[in-house]
Amino acid sequence: MQLYLFNPENDLALADGNANYSAPPSANKIAYDLSTLPLWFADEEDFVLLPDAIHTDYYNTYSQIFKFPQLFTSINNNITHCIPWGWSLQIRKRFTNMGFYDEVLPSVETINKLRELSNRKVTIEILKKMSNRGIDVPPLPQYITTTEEVTEFVCSMPLSVIKAPWSGSGKGIAWGLGRREIPVEHFVKGVIRRQGGVICEKFLNKVVDFAMEFYCKNGKISFKGYSLFKSTKGVYSGNILAEDFEIEKFLNSYKPQTSLSQVKSSLISVLEDIFNDFEYEGYFGVDMMIYSDEENKYHINPCVEVNLRMNMGAASRILYDKHIDKGKTGEYKVVYFKDKGEALSLDLDYKTKYPPIFKNGKICSGYLNMSPITEESNYMAYIIVNDNNQSSLSSLYNR
Repeated sequence: MQLYLFNPENDLALADGNANYSAPPSANKIAYDLSTLPLWFADEEDFVLLPDAIHTDYYNTYSQIFKFPQLFTSINNNITHCIPWGWSLQIRKRFTNMGFYDEVLPSVETINKLRELSNRKVTIEILKKMSNRGIDVPPLPQYITTTEEVTEFVCSMPLSVIKAPWSGSGKGIAWGLGRREIPVEHFVKGVIRRQGGVICEKFLNKVVDFAMEFYCKNGKISFKGYSLFKSTKGVYSGNILAEDFEIEKFLNSYKPQTSLSQVKSSLISVLEDIFNDFEYEGYFGVDMMIYSDEENKYHINPCVEVNLRMNMGAASRILYDKHIDKGKTGEYKVVYFKDKGEALSLDLDYKTKYPPIFKNGKICSGYLNMSPITEESNYMAYIIVNDNNQSSLSSLYNR
């Protein structure tokens, strides 16, 4: 039996690298507001840790409809593995403080290796290896350790992207505009001071964001499905909910220079080579994109970055397969609200506009909040399932 816990601050904890890392209030608020997310992807025989009575009430309401895991009540629940959203030394220490022993936790050495493989510069190695296997890849990113060289890179092209090796979703990214700019220079100096270098890439004309989701066990990697998602300037906003083969058909409609099947098989081979002797077990995703070149031909960037943890794409993929009526389409959204009461207002509005319809323990259509919504909620995750099977993925993705 496994214990699941939502710790979205994990990327920040990895960047810090310290077991005593303390997350900022904003990250703690996401963890609190969306703590019920593992209910939607953990198995029935497993356990989920929830913070308080509000979340327990939510569980009691929806466990009457869906096949949810059990609620964790004590360390005596015969837990064989702890499964957080992501692993860092900080979350390992948190489980240790709860009373769990090394037998149900990854070793410090494994987590240090995970942190090393979570560095965005691993993307360069993956792209090189895929190129050597004959896969079409974009111009290779560069790992640069001095501000002067970064400025030279930025000035060498009209648009570029500069990334911190470790950062949270949508964070740690700056945009080069072909000239020296003081704010970008300050960003670069700070990242190099803290993390040793930055990753610099040519800006690509993105058409579609997507990911391939995988599961790693005993060094072997298996493909678990596609994630078709939306983001703006690196900030995730949501996923399209659809059958896996429908997402593949949508992506193939762009007729990229390299087929998805070639990318998938090559990537698995490359990752198994890189993950050799790595003891990580769990889900992870590889973000990709379809982009267009100057001749309006479409290409796949087969590795924008690796998310070596559970992620929203994998969560929405499992959610769809477990809890949504087969063949339906819809959207999975994660939204931030600044002001008190905004999330609750939207929740009440959508419950009226899109009343949910359930059948045989699955949602057939309508709106459903993935977490409890109160006057104090700043973050909400929800789905809207279309009431027919005819909504094209193109119209869903582009609206």
